[in-house]
Amino acid sequence: MSANKDQQAQPKRRSKGERTRESILNAAIIVLAQNGIKGTTHRAVAQQAQLQLSLTTYYFKDIQELIQQAFILNSNAIMATAMTAWQQTFDALSEISLDQSVNAETRLEIATQLTSMARAYIDNKLRHEPTSLAVEQLLFTEVHRAPELADLADKHWLALREPFVRMCQHLAPADAETHAEIMLTLFTQIEYRHLAVAVDDIDWLPIEAMIKKVMSWLLNI
Repeated sequence: MSANKDQQAQPKRRSKGERTRESILNAAIIVLAQNGIKGTTHRAVAQQAQLQLSLTTYYFKDIQELIQQAFILNSNAIMATAMTAWQQTFDALSEISLDQSVNAETRLEIATQLTSMARAYIDNKLRHEPTSLAVEQLLFTEVHRAPELADLADKHWLALREPFVRMCQHLAPADAETHAEIMLTLFTQIEYRHLAVAVDDIDWLPIEAMIKKVMSWLLNI
């Protein structure tokens, strides 16, 4: 009985076909990040995946389906970690009280602390997730030309916004969703603007100044 339970608890082993399909999609994500939608072809994906061209066309006869499924895979991976990426900030906020007794100096210290955390978050995404970030940007910029991606883009944006809503509910509960929208717009623009820049070459001073300005606004400084 115990052996049966152990067998049931083990994750189902994926078939060779499932692994091949995932390899094709992961390769498509890289090609999308490098070449954009127009440059994403069966041949380019096959070369990136180091597979025969016939395999990519076997699993995805329609290149548009391949592109859409690659967007979905990339989006699901980002959405799965959207909240956990901000866990350190949530933990810090849980220990902070922002009632009327908190003076401006203390609020400024909180803004500085949150700015430092925000910089670390952006640095991590640019340093370790540039490919998925580039495909995320492509999803948003291409949606007007590919209406079939609209629902995915909306779902993705809402998932990215959720941790900002949670932060704003603590920092400035009145109209938290609007504040979160402003914060997310700022953060994504910073990320996308610096995708082509080596992380170690980024001038963080103006970025930190912008982030701290928003944090100070939320903290009513």
